[in-house]
Amino acid sequence: MLMTSTSLHAGPLISIGSMYEVLNSDQRSLAKRIYNNGDTSAYVRVDVMRIDPTVKDIEVPVKTLKDDELVKDRLLVTPMRMIIPPSNFQTSRILWSGQRDTEQYYRVRYTPVLPAINDGFGLTDKEVKDYRNKTVQAGVNVLAGYGTVVIVQPDKPHFNTQITQKANSIDVANRGNATVVAEDIKICKTKMSQCDASARAFILPGRTYTIKKQEGGSVSFSLQEGNQRRSVNH
Repeated sequence: MLMTSTSLHAGPLISIGSMYEVLNSDQRSLAKRIYNNGDTSAYVRVDVMRIDPTVKDIEVPVKTLKDDELVKDRLLVTPMRMIIPPSNFQTSRILWSGQRDTEQYYRVRYTPVLPAINDGFGLTDKEVKDYRNKTVQAGVNVLAGYGTVVIVQPDKPHFNTQITQKANSIDVANRGNATVVAEDIKICKTKMSQCDASARAFILPGRTYTIKKQEGGSVSFSLQEGNQRRSVNH
């Protein structure tokens, strides 16, 4: 996330809702609302990066063409340029139409930018200059952008989640081929009371997530496996 040194509410201020989105095996697309809570229009550039979860901090831009042919097996996001008026929103559509033999991971970045000529926003030279002058006068130095991780589950997901209770922890091991989600995790000092704020964890295939348990306390969460949800209490 980029940081901002603007005055309060000056310029565009976007929010993207959830930082994680999951395309289940029966989903081909989803709609995501991008809000502008600022006091000037937001010109938002959208970038799609592929993530390799086995390599830390490596993101590769998604190519639309390979050997002059359209790449079919990729995440599509439309539109790639968004103009969002103040106190309004625009819908971003995230689609997948290719093969889904294995689970794949992407980051979609929504970044407010200062528009320029021929950058896809379709503004005239005068409109570009007027907007830049307005934001400079408002004291906007750096614009804040955000990214959401998109998990594309395989066509044939196999869920095999193994939950092991230990003396002071609960291990949630994903032995399947698709990500599972531990929702509304509550760690309580006593049996379902004096609980910490709830949390959420995405557990990728082959990974194990450990929840620390207090002595004499309890742990509860909902396990989401595709479209199926079950409660877990220990």
